[in-house]
Amino acid sequence: MSTFASGAATVIKAVSVGAVNGGAISIPGLEVGDMLIQAIPYGFPPGQAFEQVVSVPDEIQQIPQLDWSTVEFTFYLLRGV
Repeated sequence: MSTFASGAATVIKAVSVGAVNGGAISIPGLEVGDMLIQAIPYGFPPGQAFEQVVSVPDEIQQIPQLDWSTVEFTFYLLRGV
């Protein structure tokens, strides 16, 4: 048996530069549980370069230990799913 639940989801667009050596990128307003859909440029899928689900309020974690401090990223996330 299948079930279907409908409800409102919020799309979030956030812009920030990357981190110097990986780790936290400050994005005020993010909530624990927000799900990353896409990071542009480069089209990183969730979990490859950034955490898939926000684990710390107001931050997203950059996974690679690379200096992306000069790269401006646009993050697309979903809340409430």
